[in-house]
Amino acid sequence: MELYIDAQPLLGPRTGIARYVECLSSVLARDEQINLSLAFNRLLKGVKEPEIHQYALATGASIVNNVYPYKVLRRLFKPNLLYHVPYDLFSKKADIFHGTNFVYTPVVKGKTIITIHDLAYMRFPETTSQRIYSHHSKWVPYSARQCDHIIADSLQTKQDIIELLKIEESKIDVIPLAADNRFKVIDDFNVKLILEKYDLPKDYILFVGTLEPRKNLTGLLQAYSALRRNSVVDTKLVIVGTKGWKFSPIFQLIQDLALQEDVIFTGFIADEDLPAIYNGARIFTMPSIYEGFGLPILEAMQCGIPVLGSNVSSLPEIIGDNGLLLQPNDTKAWAEAMYRLLTDHETHATFSNLSIQRAENFTWEKTALETMNIYQKVLSR
Repeated sequence: MELYIDAQPLLGPRTGIARYVECLSSVLARDEQINLSLAFNRLLKGVKEPEIHQYALATGASIVNNVYPYKVLRRLFKPNLLYHVPYDLFSKKADIFHGTNFVYTPVVKGKTIITIHDLAYMRFPETTSQRIYSHHSKWVPYSARQCDHIIADSLQTKQDIIELLKIEESKIDVIPLAADNRFKVIDDFNVKLILEKYDLPKDYILFVGTLEPRKNLTGLLQAYSALRRNSVVDTKLVIVGTKGWKFSPIFQLIQDLALQEDVIFTGFIADEDLPAIYNGARIFTMPSIYEGFGLPILEAMQCGIPVLGSNVSSLPEIIGDNGLLLQPNDTKAWAEAMYRLLTDHETHATFSNLSIQRAENFTWEKTALETMNIYQKVLSR
C-alpha cells in the first residue's frame, strides 16, 4: 500500500495533533504492507530541513516535499489548505492520502481519509480565535463532504460531525488515541533531576495544555483559590503549556486572587522532560469545557497520576470510572475533589492504580491497527 500522511503538524507546536502524527506514523512505518511517505511543505516559514529528515529517519519513512511556495499554491488552487500538500503528490498516485489535520486534499490521486479531532469551533465559537474559526468554517465542512472517509478521535466528535456537519454515520469511524510509551511511572531519582531543572516542588497540582479559553483555566484557578482559602493545603498549581488565544485573563485572575506565589507557569516543556513532570504531580486536572479527546489525561493516567476531568464532551469516554468527573464550572466540587485526593492517601492510591489500569486500554499499536483496517475498508470499495 502506498500511504501518504500529512506530517506537517510535526513541525509545529507539540500539541495533541503532532503527537497523533508522530505516534501513528511510527507504528505504521513498521508494517510491511505499507510503503509510508511523510508529506511536508519545506518552503513554509520556519520549517527546518533537519527536522524533516529527523522524523523520516525515526520512522523509516520516505519524504515528499513541496517545491512551490505557499503563496503560489494559494493562488493556483481553490482550497487555501494546500500548504499541507507536497508538489510531489501531483505527479504520484497514492493508494491512500491521510489528512491528519482536518483537511481534504483534492489534488491527490487515490483515496482520501481525514481525521477530524474536534468541532470546538462550532460547539463553542466564543472560545475559538477568529483565524481558526474562519479557516475551519470554510474548509472542514468541505473536507468532510469530499473525502472518502472520516476518522474521529471520540464518540463525542463523531456525534458532532453527524449533527453539525450533516455527514452520514456510515462515513465515520471512531479510533481513540493513546499516550506515547515514554509516559510511564519512573523512579524518584529521575523525577527529582527534572524537577530541579525547572525549579519545581514535588507533589503539585498539574495542568498540561494550551492557555486558551476552551481549557477553562479560569475555572481551575477559582477552584484552586477556594481550596487554598478553605483548607491548610499549601500545594502549588503548576501550569505547563504555551500561550494561546486570549490568555491574558488567566494572568489577570491570578493577580485578582493573589495567587502569584502559588501558581507556577513553566511555559514549553521539552518532550523528553514531560514524563517526569507528570510523575512529579500529586494530581492532574483537565477542567475543559470541550475536548475532542484530551490526550494529556491519558498521559497522566499512564504515569499513575489520579485525574480530575470535566464531565462533558469526550472526557468521560477517556476517564470512565477511573477518575473523578465534575461539572467544569462547579468551583466547590473541584475544590473538594482536589482536597480529597491531596489529603486522603488511601483514595489517592486507589485512583493512582485505576489510572494505570485505564491507560492500558489505549495503545498506539491498537490505534494503528484500527486505522489500517479503515485504509483497507476504503480501498476495497
